[in-house]
Amino acid sequence: MNKIQFVVAPILFSCIASAQTPPTTSPPSSAPATGAEARPDRQQGQGREGGGRQGGRWGGAMGGGIGRSLGAVTEMREQFQAFIVKRDVPMIKQQLKLDDTQTTVVETFITDYEEVFTEASDKASASQQDLMRSMFQSFMGGNMRERYQSFGENMQKEIEQIEKETGTEMSPEARSQFFREQMDKMGQQMAAEREASGEAEQTRKIVGEMNELSETWRKQKAGLDRQIMDEIKTTLKPDQVGMWESFERFMRREKLLGRGRLSGENVNLFAVLDEAGLSKEQIAAAATMFDEYELRLDEALKKRSEFLAQNEGKVMTAIQNSDAKNLEELASKGIDLRNSVRNVNEQYRVAIAGLLPSQEAARFTQAALASGFARVYRPTRAQRAFEKALSLEGLSPETLTAINEMQIAMMAELIGMNEKIAQTIRKAEPMQLKEQAVRAAGLLNGGAGRMFGRNDPDVADDLLSKRGDMTDKYVERLKALLTVEQIAMLPQGTGRDDGRNQGPFGSWTIANMPEENRAMAKSADKDGNGIIEGDERGEMFRSMRPADDGGQRGGQGASQGGGNRSATAPASTGG
Repeated sequence: MNKIQFVVAPILFSCIASAQTPPTTSPPSSAPATGAEARPDRQQGQGREGGGRQGGRWGGAMGGGIGRSLGAVTEMREQFQAFIVKRDVPMIKQQLKLDDTQTTVVETFITDYEEVFTEASDKASASQQDLMRSMFQSFMGGNMRERYQSFGENMQKEIEQIEKETGTEMSPEARSQFFREQMDKMGQQMAAEREASGEAEQTRKIVGEMNELSETWRKQKAGLDRQIMDEIKTTLKPDQVGMWESFERFMRREKLLGRGRLSGENVNLFAVLDEAGLSKEQIAAAATMFDEYELRLDEALKKRSEFLAQNEGKVMTAIQNSDAKNLEELASKGIDLRNSVRNVNEQYRVAIAGLLPSQEAARFTQAALASGFARVYRPTRAQRAFEKALSLEGLSPETLTAINEMQIAMMAELIGMNEKIAQTIRKAEPMQLKEQAVRAAGLLNGGAGRMFGRNDPDVADDLLSKRGDMTDKYVERLKALLTVEQIAMLPQGTGRDDGRNQGPFGSWTIANMPEENRAMAKSADKDGNGIIEGDERGEMFRSMRPADDGGQRGGQGASQGGGNRSATAPASTGG
């Protein structure tokens, strides 16, 4: 029987993230220029150290969601990230067509900005962490730890006793329901005790202090971000000023688009073009549609960012006052705006594909889907196995024909299953984000019983398992056509792990990991397939260990594994 697992619930609301609004230095023109002659070149941007892919000639980070299970940590970190860092200088130079003198001036401005920002953000972050520690101490005082441990042990015994009396094993659903009911009772009891002892009031006081600190820092950060953008604009020559609005749109995509929480929300179709490998002629044929997409995406992105930044204080106040209704309304609005960003991406994915020849449209669509729903649309082990098999030397014409026919049959099934899985994720994720917001409120307003709970089931896991079973059958049929030596050359493992969120960072798929872990993961990804599997997992864990720890994990190893960070770049920076 499966053991009941306990995990720490998210501390901050996953859907009401701290996505700061980028500075706007001038009111929008009544007739914004969108033509190629009026915007900066959307040419290849400079890669970010330890960060996501920059997306070739059109710039912007590729989709891929960040690790869902670490969403709360990611959101806390985002509050203290600089909008612009020194390594952005080459990208800024290219986008605004700066000369060397202008570039030197911009680099000086950014260096000064980073220095001031880092000092201020470190101070605010340290204060926030102190308050977080105080809050957890208020939760876990007395014998709270022992009570939770005892609760888990007793729950396990009760389930075993029920199964013994009934003579049947509890289904996972029944165990989950039983656990939640008992946990809720315990939570109500502890909440009453905390109210009576004054601990709950103390927690609410801490949340209020966190709210005040967060609002003060938000305003300070916004001022610093506006200042650096104003300074960059002062360096422009008359013929460069017309590029500014498009440059601001570019920077919003570059810095804020990746802060989405829904699958498909982070997609940048400009970057997808490079993934699809379209020619200049094909891109030119869809240029008008991309101009329209650029404006629509920017409008949705600004609304999302402005709402989340401006309402962060309201969210914290709702948590402080145990106002679940107001919190749910704010969460719903935030999720609606996230959906709007995703919907723009999906609408224009279809529209742009409709302007391309069939083969190019298929490549573009696949790249866009893989960007937004990596765990669903990234090539499975079975797909890679068939591709490898078809490249083997010495196969007879009859064997090649059989493999081709088998591959076509598998892909017909796979396409339908992938669409079903993606639709399930599209429908479930917004509801999950709202539930996480409500749970966060229960935690922060003194409901210590909600601090721990059984892992929420992954809505896609069952469908992904069925897909894995299906593809594994095709791989077994493929192996029957090959020699032992040829079979050894195929990708190892099974299809049941494809797309499953089971890694220590929320997923073994690199695109789904938190940004600071991707560089470390890529170095361990020896076959370059974007998934950490087999011996690669051990290699990744070894890279996380300090050199002098005797093989033990811990210390600074994990944090140091988060990618190559420039010695001159502060730890809190990054888009």
